[in-house]
Amino acid sequence: MDSSLDTGTDGETPVEGVEALDHTADVGIRVMADSLPELYRRAALGALWMALGVPPDPGEEVRTLEVTAGDHPDLMRRWLREVLFLQEVEGFAAGSVDPLDLTPGPSGIGLVATLRGGPSPRHPVREIKGVTWHGLQVEERRPGEWFAQVIFDV
Repeated sequence: MDSSLDTGTDGETPVEGVEALDHTADVGIRVMADSLPELYRRAALGALWMALGVPPDPGEEVRTLEVTAGDHPDLMRRWLREVLFLQEVEGFAAGSVDPLDLTPGPSGIGLVATLRGGPSPRHPVREIKGVTWHGLQVEERRPGEWFAQVIFDV
């Protein structure tokens, strides 16, 4: 087990644009990207890294996820809950996320993504019980500079 995961210290992760976030009694990530679809892609890979302690390898199994929500913070929460559900319940860990389609619609924002992966590579280093509302942020700080912060209940 990677001891840096257990210390709770802030720091870089093996997922580009994702940083571990120190938070009392929970864990979290900060995600930076130059586009909104890339922000969601990196957040999914970062969440899996937080659960597994290693980035999953891209595999040959393909899953498609469709998620809708009223705004981007809610969409991020629902998206990560689905990604973590696949890992925790179905044992599927996405190692890559193909280009995301984000579409505004009458009932909010829709997200469709194709995940490629396979069986979880090992037992998780931590059980993520939920994606919290606490501290949840998704925002464009400057044109072409997207930021998200997500806290996970462990």
